[in-house]
Amino acid sequence: HTTVAHNMKKTVFTLIILLLTLSSCAQENNCAEFKTGEFRYAKEGMPEKIVRTENMQIETNPNNKIVVKTAIEWTSDCEYTMTYKEILNHPKDVSSVIGKKIYCEIVETNGNRVKVHAKSDTMDEVLEFIKTD
Repeated sequence: HTTVAHNMKKTVFTLIILLLTLSSCAQENNCAEFKTGEFRYAKEGMPEKIVRTENMQIETNPNNKIVVKTAIEWTSDCEYTMTYKEILNHPKDVSSVIGKKIYCEIVETNGNRVKVHAKSDTMDEVLEFIKTD
């Protein structure tokens, strides 16, 4: 009889530890902190400055003055869809891109850094951004 009670306690204890571990992992993804603000790419050679509000993102390249405006729709705390609205100063005709969507999921946050899995019909990659403000 005591072994059943002992095993129950052990199981409950294991569950509590598991839940605590999961909740602390979940807290690592502070997605809300990255919903708005100013960002830049962590990758070298990508000089774009990114300004994001609740529902709009404007990405500006200071070198070639290309401006990309996308509407943002948050589908959950860590997932959002970006829709191309306007692209300015691009040397090519990029009108075919307008209206296209990128599906994004924040997969990791670490201090002021965020990793986003971005998927569209032309890309499927994890990009890292640094929040600058």
